[in-house]
Amino acid sequence: MKKLRNVFIALLITVPTIAMTPKQSSTNIGNIVFPNSGAPRAQEAFLRGVAALHNFWFDESADEFKQAQQLDPDFALAYWGEAMSHNHPLWAEQDIASARQILRRFGKTRKERLENTPTEREQEFMKGVEILYGQGDKLARDKAYEKHMATMRVRYPKDAEVATLHALSILGTVRRGDQGFSRQMKAGAIALDLFTKYPNHPGAAHFVIHSFDDPEHAPLALPAAEKYAQIAPEASHALHMPSHIFLQHGMWDRVAQSNLEAFDASSKWVEKKNLSIAKRDYHSLEWRAYANAQLGVWDQIAAAINIVEEAAEETQDARLAWYAEIMEARYLLARETDDGRPLPKPIAGEGRYGNAHADMLLAIGLAAGKANNIDRAEQTVSHIAKLISIAEEEKKTYQANYLSIIKHELKGSVAMARGQIEEALKQLEKASLLEEKQDPPSGPTSPIKPSHELYGEFLLKAGKYDKAIELFRLALTRTPNRTASLLGLARASMKVGDLATASQTYEKLQTLLANADSRVPYLNEVQTFSLNTDAEE
Repeated sequence: MKKLRNVFIALLITVPTIAMTPKQSSTNIGNIVFPNSGAPRAQEAFLRGVAALHNFWFDESADEFKQAQQLDPDFALAYWGEAMSHNHPLWAEQDIASARQILRRFGKTRKERLENTPTEREQEFMKGVEILYGQGDKLARDKAYEKHMATMRVRYPKDAEVATLHALSILGTVRRGDQGFSRQMKAGAIALDLFTKYPNHPGAAHFVIHSFDDPEHAPLALPAAEKYAQIAPEASHALHMPSHIFLQHGMWDRVAQSNLEAFDASSKWVEKKNLSIAKRDYHSLEWRAYANAQLGVWDQIAAAINIVEEAAEETQDARLAWYAEIMEARYLLARETDDGRPLPKPIAGEGRYGNAHADMLLAIGLAAGKANNIDRAEQTVSHIAKLISIAEEEKKTYQANYLSIIKHELKGSVAMARGQIEEALKQLEKASLLEEKQDPPSGPTSPIKPSHELYGEFLLKAGKYDKAIELFRLALTRTPNRTASLLGLARASMKVGDLATASQTYEKLQTLLANADSRVPYLNEVQTFSLNTDAEE
C-alpha cells in the first residue's frame, strides 16, 4: 500500500493577465487553487495539468499529470487527472481503455485505489472518476457522474474546483437533439457565479461560453468571451472559444482573428513538442475560413484550404480530410460555382465524416440548379438519399433528419431549375421545419446553406417579397449578420419600397465587405447601392 500523507497543500498557479507579452511564462493558461496532498515538488505540473484540463487541452493535460506522477509516484490526484484527460464530455467521447489502464497503475482495484488516496475530499474525486469509467452505457455513466459531483458540491460548497467540474458534468449529460436548455442554464449559472468570483479561472469562463452557446442565450456569455483569451493565451482552445460567442453576434472580424490566433498557438505548440502536424488546431482554421466567407476575403479561404489539404495528404488523417472537404464545400457555395468535380460517393460507416460529403453535395447541387444543369442536380439528390438510407440503417435518427434537410434543399433546387416554383417552395418549407427541430446553431452553419436563408432566396425569385423578408429576418435571428441573409433582406426590402431597411442593410454589408475580394459576385451591387438610390431620387 502506498504511504499516506497528512500534508494538505494549497497552491496557486498564477498567470499574468496582460495578454501576449514576451515575458509570460509557459504556465499562462489560467489561475486555479486546488488543495491536495501531493508532494510540493509535483505541484507545478499538477496545477498546470488541471488548468489544461479546464481548457480542454487534453494532450498537454495528460503530459503534465504524468510528470506529476514521476515527481511523486504516490500522488493520487495525478492519476485521477490523467484519467480525466481521456474524457471529452461535450462530445460524448472517451478513451475508456486508456483511462482504466491509468487507474490500474495507481491500484489494481477500486478498493485499493481508494485506500491509497489520503484524504476524504480526494477520495470523492476518485469515486467520481471510477463512476465515469465504470460499467454500463456512456450516457448512464455521465448522468451518475453528474449526480456524484452534485453531491460533492453540497459537501464542499466553497470549493471552486468542485463547482467547476460539477458545471462541466451537467453539460456532459446533454446529447444532440435534446430539447430545452434547462441543463445548460443550470451549468451556466454555476459557471457565471464562478466567473464573477474568480475572473481568471479558465474553467469558469470556458464553461460560461459552452453553456450559453446558442442564438438566444449568447449575450449572457459575451463578457466571458471577451475575457477568456486573456486568461489562457497559451491554450489554442481558449483562443478559439470566444469566437463561439462572437459568431453568435455576427462579429465576423473577431471570429476570424480569434481563430487565426488559435491556429497559430497550436502550431507553436506542435513545433515545440515536435508533434505530428495532425495535432494542429484545424478546427479553428475551418472557423476562420467560414468567417472570411462572410467577409468576402476569398484569398485567405483558399490559403487555409491549401494548408488543410496538404496536412491531410501528408498525414492521411480522415479528420483533416473532412475539414478540407467541408471548407471546400463552403468555398464553392460562396462562389456560387460548380467546378465539375466528381460527386462524393456515399459510403457506410463514415460517421460524422459523411456530413462533409453531404455538404459538398449541397454546394454542388445548388450551383448546378442555378446553372440549370438539372441532370447533375438530380444526381446530388440521389446521392443524398443514399446517405440517408445509410444513417437510417445505422439507426442514427438525428443524422438522418439532418441529411433530410439537405435532401429537401436539393429537391427544391431541382424544382426551381425546372420552373416548378410552388414545388420548390414546398421543399424549402419542409427543410426549414426540419432544421428548426435540430440543435440551435452554435458554429458555422450546418447545413452549410441554412434552409431559412435558401427559402427566402427562392421566395424572392418567386416574387413573394413580404414572405421573403419574413424568412430572411428569421434566418438572421438564427445566424446574425450572415452575409447572404443580409443581402436577401436588402434586395427584398428594395422590392417592397422599404428604402430605409434596404439602405441600413446595404450599409452594414458595405462595412462587412470592406476588404472583400473583387470576385465576390454581389460586391459591386453592395458598393454602389448609395449611387443607385441617389439616381432614383
